[in-house]
Amino acid sequence: MSKIRLDKLYTLYDASEIKDIWNAAQTVPCIKDPKEGFISPYKYRTNKSSKPCPYCGKKMVHGKQYSTQSKEEAKKRGYEYKTIDGKSYINQAGSSYYHEHYVTIDHKLNKARFPEKMFDYDNLEAICWRCNNEKSDNLIFELEHKLEHLKSLKKSVFNRYPNAHQTSPEKRQ
Repeated sequence: MSKIRLDKLYTLYDASEIKDIWNAAQTVPCIKDPKEGFISPYKYRTNKSSKPCPYCGKKMVHGKQYSTQSKEEAKKRGYEYKTIDGKSYINQAGSSYYHEHYVTIDHKLNKARFPEKMFDYDNLEAICWRCNNEKSDNLIFELEHKLEHLKSLKKSVFNRYPNAHQTSPEKRQ
C-alpha cells in the first residue's frame, strides 16, 4: 500500500482560493433567494439588517455607518467587546473595524470543506459578527446554543414555579 503524504490530508481545498472566490463575489448576484431571485452576498446582508441574530437575539446592523478605519474611533463607538475567554476584541476586516453585531453570512457547512455549497441559500445564515466568531468552525454550535437556552428556560420556570418539578404526570394532563 502506498503512503499518503500527510500535508495532502490537512485540507481538501486551498483556503486562500476559497477566500478569494468569496471576496470577489460580494456584489455579484450569485445567491438564489427564494423570494427575490439571484442576489449578491451584500444584498443578502442588507436584507438581514435590523433583524435579531438567531443566537444572541441582538439586532444586527449593516452599512458604512457601522464601520470605521480608526481603531480608536471603533473603541469610542463601543465596538470593542469581551470574547468568551475574556479578551478585548474588535471585529476587523482589512483596515476596517466593525460593530460587534454587524451582519455576517455564516456557512452552516464550512465553505473551505464544501465549496460547492458556498452560494447555496440553504447553507447560508445571517448571524452577527460576534456570534460568528464564537461559532468559528464548530458544527454543533447551534445545538450547544439551544441546550444553553433550554437550561436557562428550565431554570427560569423552576424559579417562577418552584413546585413545577413535583407535579405528578396525572395532574399535568
